[in-house]
Amino acid sequence: MSHPTIVFRTKEKVGRIVDILKKEAHNGFPVVEDYDPSSDVEYTSEEEVQTFGRYQGVILRSQLIVLLKLKIFQENTDIKRKMDQLKSSDFRDAYPRFPPIQQIHISPHERDFTIDLVPFMNPASHTIRDCASLPGIFRLFRALGLRHVVVINDKNMVLGMVTRKDLARYKVKVDLLRGKIDIHEINVSAQ
Repeated sequence: MSHPTIVFRTKEKVGRIVDILKKEAHNGFPVVEDYDPSSDVEYTSEEEVQTFGRYQGVILRSQLIVLLKLKIFQENTDIKRKMDQLKSSDFRDAYPRFPPIQQIHISPHERDFTIDLVPFMNPASHTIRDCASLPGIFRLFRALGLRHVVVINDKNMVLGMVTRKDLARYKVKVDLLRGKIDIHEINVSAQ
């Protein structure tokens, strides 16, 4: 996992969502409970591993952009009407070219509003345990065509994500006759 882990809480501030989408190009984000992004905990030993809250699901960048664009904020007085009118086509219509986050206007006042991500996240997305083997992860990505998968521990706490880009650093040789997989890291020089 070469990039920082970015998670959203089940009920997240609009300003934090906007700031993260402007800063990060990630396509998917774990949604968690019991995490405070403002608490910077320092881990002093190698046995201690930072976790990012209890895993609840995954939300896509495109979904977040639609929610921001349509202003599906908990504080809006017409939130019930907006939720009732929201259709799956609202998420499909702009596919695959969702507007960039820079084109979504959020007022300073709206930055303090909240979006409930639970109705929109995928609560059954694929996860892997922190003890998963690299060959097993390769097989999962290859068999299912995944872009990313959340890494969790035995307590369902998010530890990070593995992306297709992370795995692209490795050359995999599959020996179908013997059922073996050889994995070699590709040295990529910075140019």
